[in-house]
Amino acid sequence: MSSSNYQLSNTVPDDQHSNQNSKLCGLCNNNRSKYCCPRCEILYCSLNCYKSEKHSSCSENFYRECISEELANHDADDEIKNKTLEILKRMQNEDLGMQFDDDDDYKAVLDSDDGSEGDLEERLKDLDLNNADQMWNALTEDEKNEFRSLCNGGDITSVIPLWEPWWMYHKERKVVEDLSEENIEEKEALKICPALKSVISFEKLTKVEPSPAIKMNIANVLASYAFVMRYFNGEVEPVEGTLCCLMICGNLDANENCYDLETAVASAAQKCLQSDFIETDKESLEVMKHDTFLILQGPSHENRDHYSKAALSHLHEIFSEARKTERRMKKTSSNKNEFSKIFPDHKREHLPALETAKLMKCLKKLEYYLSYVQSYGMDFE
Repeated sequence: MSSSNYQLSNTVPDDQHSNQNSKLCGLCNNNRSKYCCPRCEILYCSLNCYKSEKHSSCSENFYRECISEELANHDADDEIKNKTLEILKRMQNEDLGMQFDDDDDYKAVLDSDDGSEGDLEERLKDLDLNNADQMWNALTEDEKNEFRSLCNGGDITSVIPLWEPWWMYHKERKVVEDLSEENIEEKEALKICPALKSVISFEKLTKVEPSPAIKMNIANVLASYAFVMRYFNGEVEPVEGTLCCLMICGNLDANENCYDLETAVASAAQKCLQSDFIETDKESLEVMKHDTFLILQGPSHENRDHYSKAALSHLHEIFSEARKTERRMKKTSSNKNEFSKIFPDHKREHLPALETAKLMKCLKKLEYYLSYVQSYGMDFE
């Protein structure tokens, strides 16, 4: 990192010691000051004071500015980038705060980081990561307090990487194209898609002519799926994800029919805004509309239905897992452990009940839609 632009702390110059030695730390008011903050110029004595609550707003903003400027420098060499990444990691562990008097102090902090991370990894090694109470009991009091702070402050999403949807790739259609040319990028894109569920052909499934509205109804389902995947950042808890999907998908929830593509997507968006359980905004709903378009256009013109089939297959899997989970939950004890008492929402008591009969009908409908797409496709042209 360029030291000419930023220093994480400024040691008081020797020629100023005679003036500054008599001054106490401006944060703890107990010890003699040894450093000067480069941002607010307050005098302080130690790392603990620099990271203290009194100084947190200044130090955290200063780190962010340092990192933002360095990352914006496209001419930075590998060494600088590696240093920046090291700082990011240290910031995440809340162990970066100032320049140390010697290398031993600095190494000691890094060594303590490694031990802490290794200890946590060891504690979680044999636990069921889906059991919130087991995970909670494995944490130290400091870790529990930090988790509470993140939840109460609404900042927990800041430590979770943003999920990249699997439907983003699309190969533009060329006027003249070499059909013998292998598209490696498309093959790689298909590998990260959810596995396609095997269904019987539509002709064997039913002799009844499909309704003209079926494509629009499928689009309503796809729009709801796209929103749910983004809403849960790609990690969908089956029961809560299923309930969320039913809240916004009028076709699956109440057999509503849509008669044009715009209405099919707008219906899901409107129900998101009306829901008492979903927090979203218009910008997120615009993303949902674009995601629906990307799913419908597929990875390529020749393979345009693959994303639609993958999305319906994945939604069928989510609904199936929700059904299994509900069965298991009915057999387990209703006693609440420590985590359940502190964070009751994770037990879904704040959500409506999941109707088993409706869930079975939805699973059959999703199989019906998959069979239709497999036989007829989703071409709206």
